[in-house]
Amino acid sequence: MKTINQVNGILLHYARLTNHPYGTRGEQRNFVIEEHFLDVLKNALQEVFEHCPLGVPEVITTAGIFVDKPGQHGHGKAFDLDAVFWSNETLVTRNFIHQKELYLGIESFLRKHFGIVLNYYYPNHKDHWHVDTSVPVDYNETSKSETLYLQLVLKYIYKEEILVDGVWGRQTSGVVKEVFKKLGINTPITTKVNYIKFLDITGKIAFKLYEEKVSPKHLLSNLTEVIEDLPQQNRIVVREALNSFLDHEETATWLGNFEETHNLDSLIEEVTT
Repeated sequence: MKTINQVNGILLHYARLTNHPYGTRGEQRNFVIEEHFLDVLKNALQEVFEHCPLGVPEVITTAGIFVDKPGQHGHGKAFDLDAVFWSNETLVTRNFIHQKELYLGIESFLRKHFGIVLNYYYPNHKDHWHVDTSVPVDYNETSKSETLYLQLVLKYIYKEEILVDGVWGRQTSGVVKEVFKKLGINTPITTKVNYIKFLDITGKIAFKLYEEKVSPKHLLSNLTEVIEDLPQQNRIVVREALNSFLDHEETATWLGNFEETHNLDSLIEEVTT
């Protein structure tokens, strides 16, 4: 076991206290970690930020590495990632809904190194990624966490109509075949080399989507998803207020002037050639 307070020069902070709450930079802490797992973490973060258009961050906040409880945390072989802080940008994992492209870009590269990655849609993980190496890196059709990720990128990165439920079925299988054909990747996804290639291409495309100018229509779509995630009583009131805004004649005219700028086919060509 080894004690660290940084990885690859990125400071490790803790932000789960009253005076350093979740979502802030918190304070630098020492964390205990198993040495082989540290090597995997170093390699993973190096690849993530080599491809991330924001570059290497200043701070990562973590909810813990070695924790006195059953499972991989009890062996110092798991990492909970709360947020990433660059000088002029921040990714907080709870903000997935309006940071989808950056979030899914990072997750795609994390999955190349960790067999277990639990994300925003996995129960009790809205506020952090949990990563560990307790299983090999591959795609398993029975894995809820892997299928959630797959459905999320099919929906938000590749713009496919698909239900995000974590269940591999006919719809997901069919969409995977279509997208893999566009990307020039062989099927099945359960072959490791095909899955790794998909993760790599998807991460690069997600980061390029993040870099593109966001249209007001895209921002409104994000806002709608945030509203639908509210408790029912609040959701009804806020939804009605938003609808009255959208139904206003001048608002509708203004929004009609904007179109989505993403040319997914050209991005795929750029990344895969």
